[in-house]
Amino acid sequence: MKKKKGFTLIELLVVIAIIGILAAMVFPVFARARESARKAVCLSNVKNIALAIQMYLADNNDTFSPSEHRQEVFDFFMMSPGGGDEGCGYTDDDHRTPEARANWCNPYLRWPVVLDEYVKNRDVWRCPSAKMDSTARFIILTQDWVGYLSATQGMWGDASSTGPCYENVFPSGWGGWVTDSVLQGTNAGPGIQGGADVGAANKVFVMGYSNAEQNFYDTKLVEFQDVAHVPVVADGGSKAAFLSPATMAYPDICCAECSGVHGVAWYGDASCPDGSWCDEECFVWHAHYDWATDPELKRASTRHLGGANIGWADGHATWVHAQRLCAMSDEGDIEGVGLICYGTSVQGYQRECGDPPADVEFLFSKTTY
Repeated sequence: MKKKKGFTLIELLVVIAIIGILAAMVFPVFARARESARKAVCLSNVKNIALAIQMYLADNNDTFSPSEHRQEVFDFFMMSPGGGDEGCGYTDDDHRTPEARANWCNPYLRWPVVLDEYVKNRDVWRCPSAKMDSTARFIILTQDWVGYLSATQGMWGDASSTGPCYENVFPSGWGGWVTDSVLQGTNAGPGIQGGADVGAANKVFVMGYSNAEQNFYDTKLVEFQDVAHVPVVADGGSKAAFLSPATMAYPDICCAECSGVHGVAWYGDASCPDGSWCDEECFVWHAHYDWATDPELKRASTRHLGGANIGWADGHATWVHAQRLCAMSDEGDIEGVGLICYGTSVQGYQRECGDPPADVEFLFSKTTY
């Protein structure tokens, strides 16, 4: 009887093992190649936005977009519309004065709105690799935005949880099919509307980048030593209208500037390791120790292959490694942006809590504001 030819079980297992090894070697290469392509698309977007800012500056005497100056608007936000102890009229030193809220809530001061005539395509604000996006969370129905907020403040819930206290406020129609997020009962972006959890609307405007809107109100270019070192737009999302070194280096961590990791940042013990209380809103969280010393966690929190794309005030755009970006901040090689929380630097920790534990690695050495 003639014996049938075929593979033995051991031979099949060896072949499968070889295929698995080859796949494990090849798939990361494919993933890296795909991310390299996304990085290139993102860099093009960032450069287009930076050039749009250049054109705006050229048309406006080299001055960044203006802030709100009307006293009646400041008076409205002084009343904490919507209620809440930390509402729109919150007057501490943490950038929450009525003047700041008035700037944030004016939909016509949003940089995407200001730059719309120069950018021409709103999709340029989408980063293909963004894990965190910002959306037009609150839509203003009319150009009389202060009157509209006054008339509808009872409809948009507590001031500290939703509504125009957020900076992501846009004009009517900006959020895709959502023309008015209050009357429709739907946020243009995910969040809480009127006390009820609601999801984001479909086909809305999405920002995968952060810009220096809140950094540079009424600022002239001549105030900087070298505009090539002034960031104006960068990979971001969790903070759409503000740039800081940590949010640029690690854009996909919520509250990176406050030493926290998304999901852990606002839980646990807000004290120094010795039990003393850190007299700051942003604390050195124990979660930060694990994140800051874990290279894989830090790398996963970057946007593109360990770094981020940044557009500068002179119109050029570059990819910068996250660690290099932190070093540039320590070296004073970045103008116009600085740390907003003590906890991300050795100096800040020492000032609030004394010497840190020996095994703690901080994002920055110096506290720079």
